[in-house]
Amino acid sequence: MIKNIVRKIIPSTANEIEKILLKELAGNKKVLDLGCGKNSPIRFLKNKKGFENLYTLGVDIFTPYIDLNKKGDHIHSEYLNSNIFEIEFPEKSFDTAILFDVVEHFHREDFLNFLPKLEKMVSKIIVITPNGFIEQGDHDKNPYQSHRSGWTVEDFNSLGFTCTGLSGYKPFYNMKFVPGVLNTLISDASNFLVKNKPEKAFHLIAIKTIK
Repeated sequence: MIKNIVRKIIPSTANEIEKILLKELAGNKKVLDLGCGKNSPIRFLKNKKGFENLYTLGVDIFTPYIDLNKKGDHIHSEYLNSNIFEIEFPEKSFDTAILFDVVEHFHREDFLNFLPKLEKMVSKIIVITPNGFIEQGDHDKNPYQSHRSGWTVEDFNSLGFTCTGLSGYKPFYNMKFVPGVLNTLISDASNFLVKNKPEKAFHLIAIKTIK
């Protein structure tokens, strides 16, 4: 109960992502979730008014994540176990593609080469990624979890994306001298400071509408 009260005052990053999805996917019929992982934020749209008939396709190269999804909540309408760069769909097959905590796992040139192809398949792209390079190795016995690139506001602006900030002021994220729960609250409480100053944020939200 106390947690719920606190979270009404200080929304979590997950709360903010839910708001983004509700706003940006409103009216969509088909959504492509690239690098869907094992617990996609698309779950936030379950049972939400206006999203009852939304078709979503989750794509991930790591087979255990696909298997977990199929055995668990089955967040997506369908799944595709594939390398993202190898997908092929007709022009404008999907309203939106989302890549949440995904592009940092790619080598920069690989994503830049893939982007024009993706832009033909969809009408909008939403990316969430750390602001700059953040060191991360393999985990979940998943070799694809390693970080291979870092992305900045300038990078996305040059590609035609518009950026906002997420996850609070970057220096507040993962402060070693502050207990975990308190650290998270401090970071989340600072989110209003970076929403319109994404270069100061821990995460970037980058959105591009393809005309």
